[in-house]
Amino acid sequence: MTYYFLIINIFLISVKFNLLDTVPNDIIIWDSFRQGNKEALALLFKRHYAELFRYGLKMSIEKEMIDDTLQDLFIEIWQQKTPPPVLSIKAYLIKSLRYKLLKVIKKAIASKMMMKAPDDIFDIGHEAFLMNCEQDKENVNKVLNCLQKLPPRQKEIIYLRYYLKLDYKEICEVMNIEYQVARNQLSNAIKNMKRGLLLLLINLLVNSL
Repeated sequence: MTYYFLIINIFLISVKFNLLDTVPNDIIIWDSFRQGNKEALALLFKRHYAELFRYGLKMSIEKEMIDDTLQDLFIEIWQQKTPPPVLSIKAYLIKSLRYKLLKVIKKAIASKMMMKAPDDIFDIGHEAFLMNCEQDKENVNKVLNCLQKLPPRQKEIIYLRYYLKLDYKEICEVMNIEYQVARNQLSNAIKNMKRGLLLLLINLLVNSL
């Protein structure tokens, strides 16, 4: 009963205090929450839920699993007695969701409800690119095909950097890796992308002869 009460309460407060346009940034909202203002967490829930859900879809196609995990995450944050100071709210939430989803996925694999291991999971779909590229779907498909051939961690780091707009420090926090490792991973991903696109271009030229 408490579970559903908290979720409903977050949504009701979010609707009642529709202040997203007047709050300057996440840090101020989070600090307000740390000082005991539960309404502040409702604002963060409303602001980041959709983006977190889309990130979850890169790790699992089970929408109910993602939704349940997200709700569990915000309930756990809601119930924290002393929420920690955070430098990047987005990175903190993504990292927390990533950690919880990996645990859920591992449990599902152990019970044979899923087949792929967590290290093999991260899928970049069309929706990550169509927002800015509707006019050229053919090129989007070519880029997407190259992306899908990358190792999961390289796909994830490209998604975090260029779609979610995280900086290197935030990426390090989400993926739990060192700064230089993050730079190397992204550099290797871009090199592999260039190589894949070059091979694609060569094949197109050959086929046109």
